[in-house]
Amino acid sequence: MKAWQNEFNRRRNAKPKKDHIEKWEDVEKMNVFPKEILVTLWDSKVPGSNAPESLIVGAVQSVENMGKNVNQAELLLDKGFEALENKEYSKLKAITSEIFFSLSKAHSLDNNEYEKYDRPLKWEDLSISFPKQKSNNIDNLKDKIHGGWLGQLAGGSMGTKFEGYTHDALEKTYSDQLGTYIGEVSTINDDVTYELIFLKTYEEKGEKISSKDLATNWISYIPFGWSAELIALENIKRGIFPPESGFFNNPFQEWIGAQMRCMVHGLLRPGDPYNAAKLAFIDSQVSHSGNGIYGGIHSAVMTSLAFSEKDPRKIIEKSFDYIPENTEFKKVVSNVVKYCQTNHDWINVLRKIEDDFQRYNWVHLYPNTASVLTSLWFGEGDFDKTMKIASSFGYDVDCNAGEVGTILGVIYGANDFPSYWSDPLKDTLETYLPDFSKTKISTLAEWTFQLTN
Repeated sequence: MKAWQNEFNRRRNAKPKKDHIEKWEDVEKMNVFPKEILVTLWDSKVPGSNAPESLIVGAVQSVENMGKNVNQAELLLDKGFEALENKEYSKLKAITSEIFFSLSKAHSLDNNEYEKYDRPLKWEDLSISFPKQKSNNIDNLKDKIHGGWLGQLAGGSMGTKFEGYTHDALEKTYSDQLGTYIGEVSTINDDVTYELIFLKTYEEKGEKISSKDLATNWISYIPFGWSAELIALENIKRGIFPPESGFFNNPFQEWIGAQMRCMVHGLLRPGDPYNAAKLAFIDSQVSHSGNGIYGGIHSAVMTSLAFSEKDPRKIIEKSFDYIPENTEFKKVVSNVVKYCQTNHDWINVLRKIEDDFQRYNWVHLYPNTASVLTSLWFGEGDFDKTMKIASSFGYDVDCNAGEVGTILGVIYGANDFPSYWSDPLKDTLETYLPDFSKTKISTLAEWTFQLTN
């Protein structure tokens, strides 16, 4: 039916009622910019750790990291916090919109380092140097996939208590408890949500899966997101699909969101890092762009390599071939690996990372990639030791521990995975997704295994 016919029929068939009472109270309950979301953008606490966070400050910070002049936005931040303190919420809404507008129009800083690097966005351009060899006949594949999920959920569950703090603050408060479960073990977080929706979409579409297919399922099933994913969901809601959904008015496009969720692609493409990278690209560009995408690819590649390589240091070295040439992300990874190679203690590496990335938000890709690499390098394949380093590093701990946990879980396999890490999970994944409110981890592993075929 044509749109005009639809409208005409509705109007033609409508019958007015003399006794109709006006109902404007329903409209009064609606709000295009709810106070709860407004305040949360400016001042919130991380659910798992209670660390302080301001997403709007992170937005300004991140755009400056991408070589832009954010002076105007920073002036607006001061006005915004004043309005927040005075509970002038109508004024705060306007200031928030002005900040996002200012960031979208920000000019490049003269001679900024960011724009000296390449930033390919198309798969055929960024993957041109990626090796295509893969390992066949992987032993105990289902067990390794199961181990990967156990490692991811154990790491994420452990790490959520520690995220958002500095190493020194964590060490002072927790000391010997770092790298262990604190309190009740819960698998609920926002990270694995996106992996479940990818599996669902891949089951529906198979090899023909596209970023648009995935975006459509995001808006269908994911009720809310944060940082880059929040902006992407808002874009998709308005019909802005990938790749634009990942970069249009999205100041968080190079944060950790893609890296935190792309381990699933390595599980789906075991021993096949090239095609794991391709799936990660399809996924990552829904909510990220540029270096944010490369981080997602890197996470998938290292997970895939773990099926055929047991030495974490060799996994790191091989993963370097799957980072686009002359990109800032490649420079970051190169520097971190050099720090690891030339220092005998991960604490020394941490101090260099803290110095290198003091201008970056704790959810940005770069310091968290550094945490992942350092934890794997000095953890030397020992799950406990690796978790200790990942949690002690600070930054976005649940994401980082989830990634290194997946990699080590694949290497271990479920049968050899430490029971004191897996037993508290009770073979149960809980999420805030209606269709996946409670799922057995063993069932999730079986589902993933079936999809590898």
